[in-house]
Amino acid sequence: MPTLLAALFAAVLSAAAPAAADPVAVPASAPVAPLGTVDGAGRPFDLAATGSDFSLVYFGYTHCPEICPTSLFEMKAAIDRLDPAARARITPVFVTLDPVRDTPAVMSAYIAPLGGNFVTVSGTLEVIDRLAWAYQVVVVRNIEASRDYTVDHTTSVLLLGPGGRVVERFPYEMDYREVSRRIAGHLAAAAEASSDPAGPPA
Repeated sequence: MPTLLAALFAAVLSAAAPAAADPVAVPASAPVAPLGTVDGAGRPFDLAATGSDFSLVYFGYTHCPEICPTSLFEMKAAIDRLDPAARARITPVFVTLDPVRDTPAVMSAYIAPLGGNFVTVSGTLEVIDRLAWAYQVVVVRNIEASRDYTVDHTTSVLLLGPGGRVVERFPYEMDYREVSRRIAGHLAAAAEASSDPAGPPA
């Protein structure tokens, strides 16, 4: 699977840019994420406290034939277009929706071709389902089909702000250059708000 990830990288970056899609409306409050998620090293991990101002999050699985690896490379491509100061303020996160097969070790090996500071997140089925529900991510595991079952799921990429609040949902069809532009806008707006001694208008 890592070789599939690498093979898709050039195709993702060379694809023609589609028309920009409208942003998806998101709630103003932060979802309440469950406890019990772990990162690639098996350490407790909280989406609401990643250590950076923003997180770019994708829910998927390592056996995904096309959409997941494409989305992950587009996430990396979008972040790579940001200036170094902006890149330092955002953490890319890959959350599995198939924790039975996607152990922390499997996910770490899968994401290795992307390099950078990607964080992988796994947990028990119950914890992952509660996390997906909290972030309005739909997941259907077609386990009855075969041992190599597929997982149907929401394909949007989520931009989370401080405290795990969803800032914007980027649809799968949106070009990574547009995603990068919008991320830069959110980062700039947050920086401007934090530097304004008067604070936001009443």
